[in-house]
Amino acid sequence: IRETVRKCARTFSSATLLAEEYPELVFACSQQVQYAWMRDRYPAVWERMKQAARNGTWAPISGMWVEPDGNLPSGEAMARQFLYGKHLVEDELGLKVDEVWLPDTFGYSAALPQICRLAEARFFMSQKMSWNKTNVFPHHTFWWEGIDGTRIFTHFPPSDTYNATVSAAEVHRSRNTFKDAGPANHTMMAFGWGDGGGGPTREMLERARRLADLDGSPKVVVEKPQRFFETALAEYPHAPVWVGEMYLEFHRGTYTTHVATKQGNRRTEHLLVEAELWCTTAALRDPSYAYPHDELDDLWREALLLQFHDILPGSSIRWVHREAHESYEVLRQRLEALIADALAAVGGTTPGGGEAVANASPFPQRGVPAFGAAAPTETAGEVQVRPEGGDVVLDNGLLRVVVGPDGTVRSLYDHTAQRQLLPEGARGALLQLHPDHPNQYEAWDIESFYRNTVTDLVDHDGVQVDGTTVVVRRRFDSSTATTRLSLAADEPRLDVQVDVDWHERERLLKLAFPLDLHARGYTSEIQYGFVERPTHANTSWDAAMFETAAQRWVHVGEGGYGVAVVNQGTYGHDVAKPTGSADGGRGAEPTTVRLSLVRGPLYPDPRADEGEHTFHVSLLAGATIADATRGGYAKALPPRPVPGPGWQPVVTCSNPQVVVSSVKLAHDRSGDVIVRLYESLGGRATTTVTYGFDAGGTSVVNLLERPDGETETLAEAVPVEGGVRLELRPFQIVTLRVTRV
Repeated sequence: IRETVRKCARTFSSATLLAEEYPELVFACSQQVQYAWMRDRYPAVWERMKQAARNGTWAPISGMWVEPDGNLPSGEAMARQFLYGKHLVEDELGLKVDEVWLPDTFGYSAALPQICRLAEARFFMSQKMSWNKTNVFPHHTFWWEGIDGTRIFTHFPPSDTYNATVSAAEVHRSRNTFKDAGPANHTMMAFGWGDGGGGPTREMLERARRLADLDGSPKVVVEKPQRFFETALAEYPHAPVWVGEMYLEFHRGTYTTHVATKQGNRRTEHLLVEAELWCTTAALRDPSYAYPHDELDDLWREALLLQFHDILPGSSIRWVHREAHESYEVLRQRLEALIADALAAVGGTTPGGGEAVANASPFPQRGVPAFGAAAPTETAGEVQVRPEGGDVVLDNGLLRVVVGPDGTVRSLYDHTAQRQLLPEGARGALLQLHPDHPNQYEAWDIESFYRNTVTDLVDHDGVQVDGTTVVVRRRFDSSTATTRLSLAADEPRLDVQVDVDWHERERLLKLAFPLDLHARGYTSEIQYGFVERPTHANTSWDAAMFETAAQRWVHVGEGGYGVAVVNQGTYGHDVAKPTGSADGGRGAEPTTVRLSLVRGPLYPDPRADEGEHTFHVSLLAGATIADATRGGYAKALPPRPVPGPGWQPVVTCSNPQVVVSSVKLAHDRSGDVIVRLYESLGGRATTTVTYGFDAGGTSVVNLLERPDGETETLAEAVPVEGGVRLELRPFQIVTLRVTRV
């Protein structure tokens, strides 16, 4: 980060100077944190940038705080990338940004089209899909449709690079490979030295001048990205449509590498949302409480910076990740302090004794309403643990788990459904070790051939019972792993904690759950919803998705029955059916869910992931998608003990299908309350949102917390007593702005 600040100062100085000599130059800068760095640390450079913006030779693009990873940040984090990025550009330069600019991000979540449009973006640019190793992406100019049906006009430069030099060869390649040539006649070329900085050179601009009108060559014009997109849209409004995620068939290791960075990100995202909730509650309940706008803004910006697409994915040098870990710890401490202060302000003003818990999850927990606090309901269930032959049996009346002599799960029986969930002879909660030798980019990649060799970790130093928990300790090569298996008292949930002291190089550790489910596909949580992916390899597109990213859960099922696997800080997964066998299948082949826990790449950090890590995973038997969603939030936002009898929630949503993802005070410090929610199951939903404070009017706004005229992306809030009624489309995101009386 320190070096990037210096690179920006050098590059921006060069670009603004060059624009004085070549007034046609338009320099595009896509990461708004860099504007803040120049403003605060290089004021002379900042003044030159502002003058260039006034002259029209500077183009803010993207509108995001950084160019983040496209799969790993949460929905709220993606929303805040735009909130902080766009407001900075507008406040400092008086400019608006229409384009989302993510040329080097490692795949693109299907939630992004809606998020982009709700952040007032009209266009999307990347070129990374040209890096696919198996399938050629079929378009360069197209409409990209997300999970909710929202579309954004998208262009991939056919030069297939964000470091073009405007050579004749590049220009002709762009013309010759442009997949939408004919109905479309304009393509983009992003030129200049990136990936280290420098920007455009005189040689590049001189080539552009010569290619502006040269017989036999495509015509080159240097212009703002916005002008290009408007021209491209006007000539090709009926471009083809790509539906769903843009899965990059490359760099799949970025879902797992540097797990401590990823766990720090997940923890920080949820602590930020929890801190905003309780700080808002305190501000609404206690007139003397001052909402910590400045500190929350600082904490969000730091968390967003760490989501840059070579920090959060784990693809930076050791120094970077050491600093990231230190930053996440500071973020944790500061957020915990904010939460403690806010809870004290709320609970401390309430008379009476007793012990309550505060529930920051959007779903009830332990009998406590979402976003409220109360005395918890005591759990009625009981977990029995007993030896049975050489096995250990755990039973809570809902789920019966048999742990075999090797410390793996040999039986997983759902009492309610009266069905065995493990295939005959299978091992559940099984640790598996693979060699991991990517062909090219070690920290970035996992290759499909890693699956050809596997070691099941079944040797152990003993199986012990600690209360109602089965503890299994294993040694393998230079590392150790301790697995703790336990059952929840009141639901069919198997909790698995794995403590790993990892000292392996070029190896991959997986946690496997084979399930007796005939699932043709599986469901993965993404930002504000989910996507469905295949368990088979029918086509080359299916086969290429052998490692995928998920947020808090994956779900597999067959007609009428499903299982969810929920995690606390893991992103990489693979879900597949067994390959063929000599005697064929038995009519309903099982499905195995595996989580990628930890890797050991050598480059660019030869000691990546070295050390101790803890993983928390739960298997929910008989689970629906709604159960998976609820379980994911429960794992991320457990209840907190607080003094006093508790308090009523400041926001209540009547339909559990609609999830409230954020409650905060408005960014403009007006005192208005912002409530963000989304439809979580992929269906139509009607809900009533009621307020636990003196509310005035409610308006529906976008992610920048203002109306934008995009009626197709905004809902209508119908006033009802105490709140509003909403009708949502599948996976629709709605942001409410509520004034206070």
